[in-house]
Amino acid sequence: MQSLSPKERESIEQNIKKTESYLENVTEALSFLQSYLKKESLLKQYTTPRQSLSLEELEKAVSEFSSDNVLNKVLGLKAEQKKLEDAKKHLYEQEDFLILWKKLSFNPKETAAFEHVAVKVGTIPQTLTNDYITNVTSNPLIYTEEIFQNKESYGAVIFYDPSQIKDVNALLDSNHFQPLAYEYDLPPAEALTDIQSRIQQNREAHKQLLADLSVMKTEEWQLMLLSEFYYAKLQRIKSQQLLVNEKHLFVIQGWLEEDKVKEIKQALTETVPENEYALTVDDAEESDVSVIPTVLKNNKWVTPFENITSMYSLPKYDEIDPTPLLTPFYLLFFGMMIADVGYGLLLLIGTLLALKFLNFNKGMRNNLLFFHILSYPAILWGLVYGSFFGVQLPFVLLSTSNDANTILLISVVFGIVQIMFGLGIKAYLSLRDKNPLGAISDSIGWLGIFVGLIFILFGQMLFPSQILVTVGAAVAITSAVAIVLATAMASDNKALGAGAGLYNLYGITGYIGDMVSYTRLMALGVAGGSIAVAFNMIIDFLPVGARFTIGAVLFVLLHSVNFGLSMLSAYVHGARLVFVEFFGKFYEGGGKALEPLKTEEKYINLKNKKEA
Repeated sequence: MQSLSPKERESIEQNIKKTESYLENVTEALSFLQSYLKKESLLKQYTTPRQSLSLEELEKAVSEFSSDNVLNKVLGLKAEQKKLEDAKKHLYEQEDFLILWKKLSFNPKETAAFEHVAVKVGTIPQTLTNDYITNVTSNPLIYTEEIFQNKESYGAVIFYDPSQIKDVNALLDSNHFQPLAYEYDLPPAEALTDIQSRIQQNREAHKQLLADLSVMKTEEWQLMLLSEFYYAKLQRIKSQQLLVNEKHLFVIQGWLEEDKVKEIKQALTETVPENEYALTVDDAEESDVSVIPTVLKNNKWVTPFENITSMYSLPKYDEIDPTPLLTPFYLLFFGMMIADVGYGLLLLIGTLLALKFLNFNKGMRNNLLFFHILSYPAILWGLVYGSFFGVQLPFVLLSTSNDANTILLISVVFGIVQIMFGLGIKAYLSLRDKNPLGAISDSIGWLGIFVGLIFILFGQMLFPSQILVTVGAAVAITSAVAIVLATAMASDNKALGAGAGLYNLYGITGYIGDMVSYTRLMALGVAGGSIAVAFNMIIDFLPVGARFTIGAVLFVLLHSVNFGLSMLSAYVHGARLVFVEFFGKFYEGGGKALEPLKTEEKYINLKNKKEA
């Protein structure tokens, strides 16, 4: 088999350029038209369902009107609008010019009508000392009539004896006199009236153009269909570049999600006779790992959290998807940093109503579901802290004012759990990849140190026991020795390896820093609750009557600000704890997303054959 010939490839590339150019024109026309159409209310935009069409229905809809006529009509109006704008700019420039000279009672081009005197019309530069204009007006050879004065120049009419023209020219040249370039056939005042009339005509034409554009909803819809149609067409043409061509055979190859193989087989069966095609499916090979694209697959409740993974980096093909692993921790941390029943209910109700009654694209619905899920831990932690819009509930498990140290300890404990979980995942991955020494030096050894230190803390503080302390110390020391030995054994130079292992133990300082990072769970939760309480105290200071008027408005405004800040802080800091403290223990990323040939679906939803 052979690839496409140069001639075939050139033909495809020309077809791509032609289609891209047409699509750019459609996009340009649609963007122009939408900027002048009467805007629908946001509520109507998001309550009107998007139309769903199959590719066949899309092609049929496009065939029912002339795409060239629609495109040329809108682009023609755009050209007309630009022409009117350019004309308006030029007319205003002329108006400004004529306003300066409107006191001139004659046409500057007709100075020959003066029988006994010669006339020059022009400008003299303005100076700080007015030297130029003074030199001209004080000279006895001429009579000067000043028409206007602005910060740049004087407009003047110079009358003089024709026999003195040589001396007058020398005088005017020495004072930088600039003759007036006048292009009109009427005196300035009359020309100004004509220009202002043309400006009014321009305004009326522009007003009519805007009125015509504002009602072109049909053309907008047709351009939307054209955008979807030509985008899909462009993708089909681009796919031809992937072909391997023979006289009686062509081959196309690419990456496909495993669960889509049956769909491809079904589509081929429905469109091509069975004896005229062959479909081969090969499993990914280890040598292809670096180029295999990644597609994340999770259940309904975990999928919204894929945006957290994507913000960091998609996993490589041979890596695990960390999304299910980070989800419970992100839920826990987000809820702990919001920790208010009122804010949680506000988030729950707002996202629930939006998902139920408004129409968004898939990406926006995914984001709404993401925050809807996060509302539940926010409510639960609000119940733990006993906070409802900063008002203390009758039951409080942990008080942000009295139990700050306990909350701080819980935050650090959660951090230790997440760190150890990350190390456990790293150990599993190392053992899976048949790297037991790496598992010991990078994860199992550190897990042992953590377990040993926990035993020591329990034996000294919670359940005083010398046995626990001794066991903990033994486990920690043994784990530290294991880290050094494993690092040395993995190294070609055992002495250097042992030194590297000892240096590796210095990483304990990094783990201490990681644990300190989790104190933000307490800090942000307490800070948000304290701000809410402070806002309520401000409202309580108002007179009783004002609390139900101005106070109600202040309550909404102030808590809206705190709600927004708390949401932003919880979102950012929750992601930060995942990226640095959790992913840093086991996850690399660096995968690339699968970019399938697909339709745009910017303005409509495209149905597959099953849905159609």
